[in-house]
Amino acid sequence: MKTLPPKCVDINSVVSFCNCLAVSDSEPVDVAARAFCDLKKAGNDNINGDDLAELKKAIMDMESKACC
Repeated sequence: MKTLPPKCVDINSVVSFCNCLAVSDSEPVDVAARAFCDLKKAGNDNINGDDLAELKKAIMDMESKACC
């Protein structure tokens, strides 16, 4: 099962990524990705693009392991 909407995967800006997830309510979204965006919305300024890259890598690794 995909846990990130395909249109959101290539977005590297935290704000844009979270906005993409917000408008993708009909598609499956990983719980960690939702929590990541909730932290950013709550005003956590320590979250940056590097954190987003690590999150997406972890989710993609999890997806690839689950598929086989």
